[in-house]
Amino acid sequence: MKMLRIAWYLNGTHCLGVGNRFAVWVQGCRKRCEGCIAEPLQNLEGGQEVAVSFLVSEIVNAENIEGLSISGGEPFLQASALTELIEEVQKIRPELGVILYTGMLYEEWLKHDEARNLLQKIDLLIDGAYISSLDDGKGMRGSSNQRLLFLTDRYHEWEMPNFRSNEVQFSNGYFRVIGIPSKAVKLMIDTLKREDLT
Repeated sequence: MKMLRIAWYLNGTHCLGVGNRFAVWVQGCRKRCEGCIAEPLQNLEGGQEVAVSFLVSEIVNAENIEGLSISGGEPFLQASALTELIEEVQKIRPELGVILYTGMLYEEWLKHDEARNLLQKIDLLIDGAYISSLDDGKGMRGSSNQRLLFLTDRYHEWEMPNFRSNEVQFSNGYFRVIGIPSKAVKLMIDTLKREDLT
């Protein structure tokens, strides 16, 4: 099986879609959106490489999850490995839905074979670059230019949360924000960046 470069993963969150979800943050992005909340995930050489088979095992053995959410970083930079991940997971857990975030547009990814293969495995795609001036605080996306594209009939607009929920994790002087940050969480992030958390 392939290898996947990730920043981290989380077994269980309600902050990235419908229900309780297994979430994977991939490492590496070339977009460099101003105000990106995941700036540490931009480095293409950062994070850690893990075997797809390892993540498959973690996901299929996770209890009480509705689906898988994939963020980053830019997932489509590792389209082939993510396609394999989803295929292997759904052989065992076909009931799990897939939500994926990308900083590019759906139409742009359609031009690439590996990206098209990945798109066929996704139920809900949230696409588009983050634009800080268009951040309206709505749920499921960072700015109003980003689209929720329902690629299958698994999910529907009416069941999407219209608000932002966040979890913040602290460990060894570092912190992580799970979910699309609300204004209050952004203020907290700015404060924490100026503090010594050790």
